[in-house]
Amino acid sequence: THMQQAMPSSVALWAQGFAAEIRDDIEGLRHSHRRIGKNPLGSAAGYGTPNLPVNRDATRSRLAFAANHEPVTAVQLSRGKAEAEVLFQITLLMQDVGRLASDLLLFYTREFGFVRLPDAFTTGSSIMPQKRNPDVFELVRGRTATAQACLAEVLGITAKLPSGYQRDLQLIKAPLFRSIDVCLESLGIMAAAIPQVQFVPERIRMDADIHAAAEANALVAQEGIPFREAYQRVGAKHRREE
Repeated sequence: THMQQAMPSSVALWAQGFAAEIRDDIEGLRHSHRRIGKNPLGSAAGYGTPNLPVNRDATRSRLAFAANHEPVTAVQLSRGKAEAEVLFQITLLMQDVGRLASDLLLFYTREFGFVRLPDAFTTGSSIMPQKRNPDVFELVRGRTATAQACLAEVLGITAKLPSGYQRDLQLIKAPLFRSIDVCLESLGIMAAAIPQVQFVPERIRMDADIHAAAEANALVAQEGIPFREAYQRVGAKHRREE
């Protein structure tokens, strides 16, 4: 924590944290169907279809919508919301993927050397013949900005619109599709790269005080003292050892 050694963990626990969050992001995307599943057909430009006997239930049933979007005036007011919800969930997913890439980039530095990255997902330096650069993971990390920008663009387009259909609404399609494409491409490259990442156990060394928190907790349990006192005793002990 704080970029300093804190408490011991394992590669498995580190990886499971990312896996759990990515699964949660996918569940968030599934929840987007609450808005997507409302049938807009028959609302026309926002006020229905006067003098035309449109059967909205028929289109709802045949196209497998969960419900009709009622009243018809709500349909145009909702434009951009389902898109923004999908984009928000994509942004969260891309942030998790970007943070995973960021960890691997740190672990790949010569100073850490915790992992080996596959040559197929690194590139040679333009001027330094000995270097392999983790460009793929850097680009995945950078693309989190694209996802955030697409979400902000859609929210900005719809923020001040009046009711009814407005031509501005067609502009939300480009950032929606761009974000979806960026996310799918990033997930595809990470799915191919991650199985080839190799950890290097002999490079992973821990300082002697890595178990200090466990020592303090043990004192609390064994001696029944307040954690503050245990914290101070263990801290003083390790400062002397330094």
